[in-house]
Amino acid sequence: MDEIPQPLWLSFEDFLVGTPMREIRLWCSRKAIRANRGRLLSGHPTGRITTDDVVAVLTAARGRCRYCGSLAVQAAPTHPVSRKPMPWGHIGRRIGSLDHVVARIDGGRNSVGNLCWCCHWCNTWPSERIPGAADHGAVQPISS
Repeated sequence: MDEIPQPLWLSFEDFLVGTPMREIRLWCSRKAIRANRGRLLSGHPTGRITTDDVVAVLTAARGRCRYCGSLAVQAAPTHPVSRKPMPWGHIGRRIGSLDHVVARIDGGRNSVGNLCWCCHWCNTWPSERIPGAADHGAVQPISS
């Protein structure tokens, strides 16, 4: 596999300075839309998540994954022309994701109190939720 590219941001502050608020809100809006979709096994949610809810979850977490602690504020890679998804495993701990703490399929509500910010890797593979993980492009805080 190719070398893992350098992270776009090394801190939540870098992310906020380098990303216009309208882009952050658009990104969070797409996450809210996805959270509000009906699912095959859990049906349509009773509550609705808003863009402001997702921004609040992201901000409260300071962009860090609840499970591994990696800074997860990048979008999943897409092809620059076709905009189709591209492989992301090598940077999976940098990609921001919205997670239902108690999954909807397990009776979890679609509400702010049941949401957390996490990396795409931990959201996709709960068995690999490793505090302080350094794999898959993780960006961990430097101890001082």
